[in-house]
Amino acid sequence: MRLMDYHTHTNHSMDGKQTIRELCASMLALGAAEACLTEHIEPGHPEPGIDKPPVWPDWFAEIAAARRDFPELTLRAGIEIGDNPFCREATRALLDSLPLDFRLLSLHLVNGIDCYDAAAYYKGKTRVQAYREYAAAKAESVCAWEDFDSVAHIGYVGRYAPYPMEPEDRPLQYRDAPEELDALLRHIIRLDKCLEINTSGYDSIGCPMPHPSIVRRYIELGGTCFTFGSDAHTTDRDMKDIRRGMEEVRALGGKWYCGFEGRKRTAYRL
Repeated sequence: MRLMDYHTHTNHSMDGKQTIRELCASMLALGAAEACLTEHIEPGHPEPGIDKPPVWPDWFAEIAAARRDFPELTLRAGIEIGDNPFCREATRALLDSLPLDFRLLSLHLVNGIDCYDAAAYYKGKTRVQAYREYAAAKAESVCAWEDFDSVAHIGYVGRYAPYPMEPEDRPLQYRDAPEELDALLRHIIRLDKCLEINTSGYDSIGCPMPHPSIVRRYIELGGTCFTFGSDAHTTDRDMKDIRRGMEEVRALGGKWYCGFEGRKRTAYRL
């Protein structure tokens, strides 16, 4: 089994706390054969300092140096696209200007508010309302894009939800928004793209993102390809729970996990 982590951040992301060299050394120590940097871009994010992309020449130069210094690790250059409906044209132009291996389509802003800002996003909403609003925004976001490689952390809304509830109710589940989730899953499948299994969810919501019920529905609809990412921002999170996530998706009937070079996919059997 080729161990890969396809969602990582370094200090080139506004919230990353590890250097590229530290990440490479950590990945090798943990048995990874391949890692993909997915630094944030958050065009139009309302919080000061968040809409701060990497300095691209510096980032690519450090990647080149790391590839020379860590030849045992396959290091890929990717971006986590923080989608914003009001900035899509500029976002697509930026992405087209960069020699990337991988595009990870993400959504943090729901009607202009990041779910991270719990006091603002969840205020005045029930769990049902907050989760359905997120699911509708996520479906709109995914269906507005075609040129991406994998869809990130479906269920982000559950990570910061402040409601008193049983642990099993914290994750966004398929039953919470079946129409919206079917729309985005069918779009992923129609385009033959990947679904990300984001293993940071084990610590924050008790399961990966998306919830197994959504993964099961993706497979039922004909989805076959996955990427696995720890969403690490620090070395202690690198590769965290990747093996666990792979085993659980295999048990659900998942078939393939993927790596990328120059936007071209290589599939490996789960």
